[in-house]
Amino acid sequence: MANESTTATLTGWLNTSVLSKVVAPYAIDPNPAQLHVRVEPLAPGTKTAAFSKITKDTALSGTITEATGLSNVAFDTAAVTAAVAEVGILRQFTKLGERTNMLGPDGLHREAIEDGVRMCLEKLETDVWAEFVNASTSVGTSGAAFTVANVAGAIAQHTVNKSVGPIVGFLPATAAKNLRADVVASGSSIFATGAGNELLAQTQADGFMGSFMGIPHYTNNLGTASGANTIGAYMVDGGGPFAKNCSTGMALGWMPEVAANTTPALSGGMLMAITMAYGLVEVLDYAYVKTTTIT
Repeated sequence: MANESTTATLTGWLNTSVLSKVVAPYAIDPNPAQLHVRVEPLAPGTKTAAFSKITKDTALSGTITEATGLSNVAFDTAAVTAAVAEVGILRQFTKLGERTNMLGPDGLHREAIEDGVRMCLEKLETDVWAEFVNASTSVGTSGAAFTVANVAGAIAQHTVNKSVGPIVGFLPATAAKNLRADVVASGSSIFATGAGNELLAQTQADGFMGSFMGIPHYTNNLGTASGANTIGAYMVDGGGPFAKNCSTGMALGWMPEVAANTTPALSGGMLMAITMAYGLVEVLDYAYVKTTTIT
């Protein structure tokens, strides 16, 4: 039989597809590091925050000696400052786009706001990881995989550095993968004590990859590239009671927020900016140890 009426001949009456209203997300990194630095909100009237520290006197042999008169020694302090800068993303909609999209105007705006917040936080996370390159002490070998020995080396280096407070580890994704492989290769010596069990569990949505050697470890793909390597860090946790002992300070102007305006030039659609403002600075060099491992 020929000349049937089919989907090919009735194209003018058929939609090409039914669009699902369940929108699949794109791949995005977790943002753990920004939660573990020292944060100082800005006061009105300034765009900088100063992080003060004490300067240690080192000539103790000449100032504290039995049967010797004490001489006056000045008490010295110093400060480093972080100036906030604004980052953000702009979205422009037409009225036609707002009215005809499957989510409607409110749904479209909500999705755009959520996406803008994610972008701002990823930018902040990337900049926090970029601070790790400033640490003067490090573990790992350029061009080599990260190992269990490197974790032990970072812990030992913190003792050498005289850091105080709980340590938290941030490993680039490849370093995290290599550490897990090294734990597996180490065999029963690690698994017999249960020390490697958490490390081999699935990485959580917040980037937490388990506790190992008493240190919580986090990972994502936002480490700074340095030649053939990617930089991570073991630092004193600034998100708790030892914040003053953390290596990195953040001056925070504001977290992601929305500024929206209509724009008649595009039929009255929404012009939407999602912005935040922050600045980062090294406060204490001895309070973090960078990791240098192959990308």
